[in-house]
Amino acid sequence: MSLILSIETSSKNCSVSLSKDGVLLDTIEEHSESFSHAENLHFFCEKIIKKTNLSFSKIDAYAFSQGPGSYTGLRIGAAAIKGFAFCFNKPVILISTLKAMASSHKETDALLCPLLDSRKGEVYMALYDSNMKTLIEPHSHVISKRSLFEFLQENKICFFGTGCEKLQQIVSHKNGYFINNIFPSSKYLIDLAHFKYSQEDFSDISDFEPLYLKEFIPTKQKKNLI
Repeated sequence: MSLILSIETSSKNCSVSLSKDGVLLDTIEEHSESFSHAENLHFFCEKIIKKTNLSFSKIDAYAFSQGPGSYTGLRIGAAAIKGFAFCFNKPVILISTLKAMASSHKETDALLCPLLDSRKGEVYMALYDSNMKTLIEPHSHVISKRSLFEFLQENKICFFGTGCEKLQQIVSHKNGYFINNIFPSSKYLIDLAHFKYSQEDFSDISDFEPLYLKEFIPTKQKKNLI
């Protein structure tokens, strides 16, 4: 049996899911422009445990959407995962945010391109076939009219995710189609987490890091004028 608590904090959607043997039991999530993950994450974890009449000690493993994505969101999620794993001596399962998003879309006649919004003119991007074989590894991509041109010439590509609209403004091709308003969610981790658990594919909680892909650049704070 595998009882897994999955956490997703890589975007504006703070999301927690509980699954048993690969079947979703419950999800709690909130999409907020204010990035309130620090306030909500532990509350959501405690709430979902209480709703299902379980305890943290009964959890068999913790799955974490490791990025890429928001630096702050990933840092908050990683700290929570490490805390739970150390406290209850349970394994951690790391899953690519982009691969989790792709695995949730069952497209049989198209390649899958999950996109996450990044800095100006950039997105986090990866490309998978319908069997989830990685064709392009997750990376920070500078958008241009030639983005994925060679793949689009020979294949249909389904684009989706928070960076979809940004790419759609520049890339236009008859073989590309776009699905807007798709956010990373802890629900998307369940199948991959269950498979990794069955393979005992765990990560070392003492030194794992989120997949940031880029260095953190703090934004400048405006000084208050008195």
